[in-house]
Amino acid sequence: MEGELDKMLLITENDDKEDCQWFVKDKIIYIVYGSFPDKKGKWLLEQMANNFSELVVGKDIDNLDKLEKYEIEMKFYGRTKFILQEYLKMQEVFSDQEIPYVEDKLRIDYMGLSSKSIGVISLLLGDELYVELPGEIENKDEELEMKESVLTAKIEAIAANTVGNTEAMPKWIIVKLKYQQYRFLTFMKFKNDYFLYLLSEGNLGKLPYVETLIQPLIEQVIDKPFTGNLRPYNKLKRTLKDFFKERRSFS
Repeated sequence: MEGELDKMLLITENDDKEDCQWFVKDKIIYIVYGSFPDKKGKWLLEQMANNFSELVVGKDIDNLDKLEKYEIEMKFYGRTKFILQEYLKMQEVFSDQEIPYVEDKLRIDYMGLSSKSIGVISLLLGDELYVELPGEIENKDEELEMKESVLTAKIEAIAANTVGNTEAMPKWIIVKLKYQQYRFLTFMKFKNDYFLYLLSEGNLGKLPYVETLIQPLIEQVIDKPFTGNLRPYNKLKRTLKDFFKERRSFS
């Protein structure tokens, strides 16, 4: 996905929810992970970035020796403890209200369905997503199928890496395109280890409504684990394609 990685919601096997938020400054990536509203996470990240910048001012961070790295690490650890102490004192400064999205609609650009990391449905909608392909393909149908396959492979890799590194499945991953404009990669789990993937843009608050509309269509064909027969999934893909052809934006 194009853009800058912004936030992710993880759901553990016990259905516990954990937020992960990123901030990039001067090629350094800062991360906070836990339970916190958007504004509090943003404040923590900015404080971390500002303090680290002070510690390395005038230094070539790509060519530090072991002693310099250790000294910076210890000083930054101390400052981080202080930042967290201040954070705990400032519970009333920030409201728990999340940062609102300016859009009032959610537009779906891609939909995928997988079973145990095997993609069974890939559906690219519209031309808003840029998908880089190896070489030129003249046939439009083949080009579309290739783009759908590339997207599916990338999303499966993101899901597998996230589960491997965190032991939790993401509910959504947010990429910031520009000021208050976001793209979302969202996940919804079904029975028999099926997962629905949606790539969308707009207002993430509309997602539950979209999932509610799609869910009964999908549940018609996932009563059993995937065995390799794509016929029912191809039929479902046509149904979903017709569904999204009439409506890609949801208020």
